[in-house]
Amino acid sequence: MNATFLGFQESKKRFSSLPDQFFSELLPAIDNINELKITIYLLWLAYTHGDFGIPFVLKDFLLDQIFINGLQAGNQKPEEVIRKGLQQAVQRGTLIQVAKSENDQEHVFFINSPRGRQAAELLKQNQAAVRDLKTKATLDTIQPNIFRLYEENIGPLTPIIADALRDAQGMFPLEWIEEAVQLAVKNNVRRWKYVETILTRWQEEGKDGADRRDTQEDHRRYIKGEYGEIGQH
Repeated sequence: MNATFLGFQESKKRFSSLPDQFFSELLPAIDNINELKITIYLLWLAYTHGDFGIPFVLKDFLLDQIFINGLQAGNQKPEEVIRKGLQQAVQRGTLIQVAKSENDQEHVFFINSPRGRQAAELLKQNQAAVRDLKTKATLDTIQPNIFRLYEENIGPLTPIIADALRDAQGMFPLEWIEEAVQLAVKNNVRRWKYVETILTRWQEEGKDGADRRDTQEDHRRYIKGEYGEIGQH
């Protein structure tokens, strides 16, 4: 039915984190393959977006044909299989389910994590609108993402850093962010504030052509000059 896996490729060797509790508590307990796939998929989506408090809806699954093709559906429609798997995950305690509104039959799902519980509670109390209901990543459109870039080059991702990264993604081209991170690594100043200051200067003073300074001069300015404090935080 499925093509033989040809092995991991060096050019595609990127990694996504899964919580240790998934392996120690959930993996031994889940006995339904669709529930297992849904659980792993949502953990991957949360990691890809850098936020374990983002909401999920049924559409997030239905837009991903590669994921749907891997479900054991039999004669059932993919939507029915996914709904059942989500309910199993809710009953197990992996997910939290919240109705979009009092009269809405559709539900929003959150991963049962501190940020997920907080977001679910805010939605229940109508204190905050559902956010991030935009189209999420799919398995056939995986792009280099800013959160992975940060973890691979700077350090562990925190909620505060994740918010800063999302802000930066909305303000600067991804190519700029990648190059600024590379400068931070080259100059051995693995601090997000350092990267952010480079990006801000490029935006204000110009990045290319005559306005672009030598990278060694950049390093001297940030560490010893007007931005010297950045290297300390």
